[in-house]
Amino acid sequence: MPHKRAKRSVREHLRSQTGTDLPPPKSSIVKKGSKGDIANEAIPKSLARVLNAAKVREDFKEKKRKNGFDEDDEQGGGGKRRKVNGKEGKTKDRNGVSGILPGESLQHYNKRVEASMRPLVRSAVQTSLAVSRNADKKQLEEIEGKKRQRKEAQAQQQQRKTKKTGRGADSGSSDDDYDDAETPHRPEHKPKSRVTDFETYSTSAPRRLNDIAQAPPQLKPLKARGGSRSGPDGLSTGKANAATGTGKKHEGVLSMAQKQMMEVEREKAVKRYRELKAQREAEKERQRDGGTES
Repeated sequence: MPHKRAKRSVREHLRSQTGTDLPPPKSSIVKKGSKGDIANEAIPKSLARVLNAAKVREDFKEKKRKNGFDEDDEQGGGGKRRKVNGKEGKTKDRNGVSGILPGESLQHYNKRVEASMRPLVRSAVQTSLAVSRNADKKQLEEIEGKKRQRKEAQAQQQQRKTKKTGRGADSGSSDDDYDDAETPHRPEHKPKSRVTDFETYSTSAPRRLNDIAQAPPQLKPLKARGGSRSGPDGLSTGKANAATGTGKKHEGVLSMAQKQMMEVEREKAVKRYRELKAQREAEKERQRDGGTES
């Protein structure tokens, strides 16, 4: 079977036929134009770059030098590479501060920029202070000019009053009107009457918070439109008297006619109740008789 191990004799026979492992022959790796030695065998580019690192670095420096770039100093490496130009003024900005120099740290560059901009900041602060002082001065002059004009106007009004004191009442009134027109006065604000939601009643007896009522309030009957007063049943006394046939009566006292009507209604209710009870008793008797027969 193919998956079974062959006999030892078979294995030795096959090994004798194949022979031992030998290095690859020169003919299998020989390239065109090469001598066919193993030293000239092709190797990967990454391995060649590692083996020839020094030569690759020298070639890169030479190429960079030809393109016009200058490498940073070996001690201060890590900064950005800058293109070298023969002119010094091309790397300066508008404020006259040159850019960061090769090998210069960011801290030293910031200090150099601040030192170069310090006089500009000082001059800007001085100009702003001068402008603010001039604005304050102009404002004070305007206020003083207004005060002076007001004083002159008051003096002129006083002179006019003294000149026109000898004239009559008409002239005096016109002068006063003129003065009032020139000197505006503020309108007087009168206090408005406060509107209350509840009416107040004045009583002789004092009222306190914890007063206790001694008796219920007395409600007087209201007058109807027809002039007759309403009774306790809601009807007017005139209509009630006409229905009962009586004249004036006291409140809470029933007349004979009302008592008679109440007796009649009571008898009707009792009679109706007795009839209903008799019907229920008859139905119960009928149900009992039906149950016993079954």
